[in-house]
Amino acid sequence: MRIVLLAILLLTAPAVPGDYQSMISEARTCFETGRHEACDSILAQMRGMKLKRLQHRKVCTLWLDNTYQPGRHQEFLEAVNSKYVKRYLDRSDYKYWKILSELPPTEAIWPDEPELLPLKLIGPQEKCLYGLDVRVNGRPLVGYIDNCCVHYCSISTELAKELGVRPIGKKVAMNGNKRSKSYIGIVDSISMGNLVIKNVLVDVSDNMNAIQAMYPSDIIIGGNVLRRVGDMVIDNEEGTIMFTDRILDLPANVTWSYANHDYFVDGVINGNPVSLLFDMGNTDTYLNQKYNDRFPEDTAYVRGTMTTTMVDHTWKSHVYVMEKPYLEFCDAGCYLPTAVIKLEDYRPKPADGSVGVNALRQFKTITYNASKLYLQLAR
Repeated sequence: MRIVLLAILLLTAPAVPGDYQSMISEARTCFETGRHEACDSILAQMRGMKLKRLQHRKVCTLWLDNTYQPGRHQEFLEAVNSKYVKRYLDRSDYKYWKILSELPPTEAIWPDEPELLPLKLIGPQEKCLYGLDVRVNGRPLVGYIDNCCVHYCSISTELAKELGVRPIGKKVAMNGNKRSKSYIGIVDSISMGNLVIKNVLVDVSDNMNAIQAMYPSDIIIGGNVLRRVGDMVIDNEEGTIMFTDRILDLPANVTWSYANHDYFVDGVINGNPVSLLFDMGNTDTYLNQKYNDRFPEDTAYVRGTMTTTMVDHTWKSHVYVMEKPYLEFCDAGCYLPTAVIKLEDYRPKPADGSVGVNALRQFKTITYNASKLYLQLAR
């Protein structure tokens, strides 16, 4: 009887302090924005907390992420070999980090002067993304930029074999599709002009074949590179892109969400305040049902349908199309040809929709820093 009662108490007792979620979110934000010592301090407190095993595992992973940085190799080794990490990480994850402990972390090798590079528009003119010429392991390729591809760059399985990508992570099903597999590998270098990013983790997947059919390119330039390149300056009028470590001293105006691994900007559409997903990996600017519910009086819409094509399927949605809405964010504004309002709530809860490349192309220049979390637009 005592054993049964004890089991019930253990199952019903609150295992997590009330501030766990805010602490892990703050620690992740510190890591994403390069404040590694602040992240260390929060994680040290969390390792002494009474947490569920899965939550301890998240603390382990973030601790390892935060110390796998240039100049922190000894701290990283101490984390990998700690009793805490060995206790809470599962075997396959621990094997992955042990392999990484023998490899140097991602690092940017900067040229003496910033370099203007040709900006490419990937895809049809009306549905394009930002891209540029790159070299991966010395091979000339074309990449497109996706800040919402947060953790890794992405390449196809076929290209990974040609480049000699070293697999270091376990295979996982992509988006629940058991037929489509992905694994983590490492490339020696990704060069953009004379800027070289060394030892870059990449997601290797046969899903890239479907993406390449929509956007002819070889690699997705994701967050693990974008956080290393300082200010990314895109000049839409001149058709150039530049990366510089001589970063601006601007206050942060982009919010990073740990829960959804996404970036958000505050804006105004037709005078109505909105929160928008900032998505350079998407062409269109969308609003969702949340916007419709909040501003029912803003009814200058045309009813229609929209076809959405994803990696493994295509579907049609009933939508409203707002004619020539005025969008303002980051202290600048522009008229858009249209903004689609989808009837289902398809975006993360903090957002009323998303802003894509079709809006960004209305501005003369865009300066974005994925680590410092600021965005500057100029007309």
